[in-house]
Amino acid sequence: MNAKWKIGYLPLTKGSWMNPSLEEKRKNALKTMKNLSPDWAVVGGEKMIAFEPEALEMLDRFAGERVDAIVCQFMTFSLGTIVPLIANRLKVPVILWSMPEPPANGGRLQANSFCAANMNSHFLWKLRIPYFHVHAPTESAEAASQLASVFRSVQAAKVVRTLRLGVIGGRVPGFYTSGCDEMMLREKLGVELKYITLLEVVKTAEALGDAEIAPALARIRAESRKIDGPDETELKKSAAFYTAVQKMKEKYGAGTFAVRCWPEVNMNELCGIGVCSTLGTLTNNDTVTACEGDVYGAVLMQIQRELTGNAPFFCDLIVCEGDYGVAWHCGAAPCRLCKENYESSLRKSSIIDGGDVKGLTNEFPLRAGRVTLARLGEIRDGTGFRMLIAAGDGIDTDLFVRGNPLKIRFDAGCDKLREVIIGQGFEHHFSLAYGDISRELRHFCRLMDIEPVVVS
Repeated sequence: MNAKWKIGYLPLTKGSWMNPSLEEKRKNALKTMKNLSPDWAVVGGEKMIAFEPEALEMLDRFAGERVDAIVCQFMTFSLGTIVPLIANRLKVPVILWSMPEPPANGGRLQANSFCAANMNSHFLWKLRIPYFHVHAPTESAEAASQLASVFRSVQAAKVVRTLRLGVIGGRVPGFYTSGCDEMMLREKLGVELKYITLLEVVKTAEALGDAEIAPALARIRAESRKIDGPDETELKKSAAFYTAVQKMKEKYGAGTFAVRCWPEVNMNELCGIGVCSTLGTLTNNDTVTACEGDVYGAVLMQIQRELTGNAPFFCDLIVCEGDYGVAWHCGAAPCRLCKENYESSLRKSSIIDGGDVKGLTNEFPLRAGRVTLARLGEIRDGTGFRMLIAAGDGIDTDLFVRGNPLKIRFDAGCDKLREVIIGQGFEHHFSLAYGDISRELRHFCRLMDIEPVVVS
């Protein structure tokens, strides 16, 4: 199998409940799963599983194929021993798939599918094995949607558990919200940190020749519609910093970064530019990078990247009142998120050294669309993680403030969101993803034992 991810499929029944209509349902279910994504391969499902010997054969097959999750579909009521046996040995997430009960019309109970899922959910809950429930007909769009949502979350969780994150320079001064508990991060989520000094990145950048930075320079020029202020020296420094981070990626095996982007980088003695747009270009080109040394922010950005396939936006929430809130940052948004038909501009920073002194920021409003704002952080006693989740509609936004703004009409309303953020002490950095991925983030929290705080 060439697919990157594998799903084990168990169509379960009980010998005394077999009937001819079940075979058609099994075929429909198998077709539904195979059509979800070319990235997912389905293992098993060629025949009904009614007895333990058949289940043990599938267990060996699943183990050999190293499946990432198991779908247990209850065609009818089934033996209570099969699901906990397989789940406990494989230690992978389980999707319990039940179907609406067919009309009995005064006769025998036809399937008892939901009851079977109910029974098995108790087993898995007692065993502390992550599980999910899909309740929909085999051939329905709702079944496909629910299954795909869980599969994407399983995929994201597996990526995060093997994530190596480069911390360049540590957090910025006074931003305790960017700090992290390294060992808890490793224990709970599996993320490994690689600490890299700013000096190494800057010295690597300084040693690069024009030919080495040429691809990055071309990319920087191509991704912005116009250059309004920054000079050639600043553009080359941005390209060199971008290339140096890519070299750190190769050297340390890191896939994601959190960068201490001020104050040292801005200083003439070290680099002499703002690297806001540079970080945005990295994220825009699939090297997810968080500003201000925010490790948990970088982890969340990578989660959102895995769930959506698109670049996330690391941001502050600068307005949270009235009809809409405003997500904003100083010019580090990936340009693929630019408002349609808007000319993004590489400019000198509006903040550094009082403004309009040093480049580089990439300034534009973000495009309208359905969005999910989230924040990964620690629970107060420091023994685990929590995640704020708030969906809303990004609405048409002008560049009413320099940088990267987006007005958002939150589903819960600003008053409720503001109360949760301040009342529960959430960090002041967020990550925004396009699309409503609230369900996927809740699934991810369930998989990783994170406390979800859904504001809806």
